[in-house]
Amino acid sequence: MSQEKRSVQVKIYGTEYHINAEEDPDYIQKIAQYVDDRMHEISRGSTNSLPGVAILTAMEIAHELHKERERKELDTSAVDDRLAGLIRLLDRVLETPTET
Repeated sequence: MSQEKRSVQVKIYGTEYHINAEEDPDYIQKIAQYVDDRMHEISRGSTNSLPGVAILTAMEIAHELHKERERKELDTSAVDDRLAGLIRLLDRVLETPTET
């Protein structure tokens, strides 16, 4: 069952937006603050237009997401490799006859 959507007012880069979302309003505010902070960070020292700042910010956040997904994939692969090695070792131990 899905949650009811709520309207949350956020301010990003000087403009207020009403966001309709099922997520917790505090979470929406946190995400909006992150985007706002990144937009201000990217626009520092630059005379880019709002669309330019928005595109560069979207590219930077997409880059972060992509790098995090790559890191997660590598971590998962390393865990899978380690687990496979442990299973092989356990199989060898279980197959070795014990002396009584």
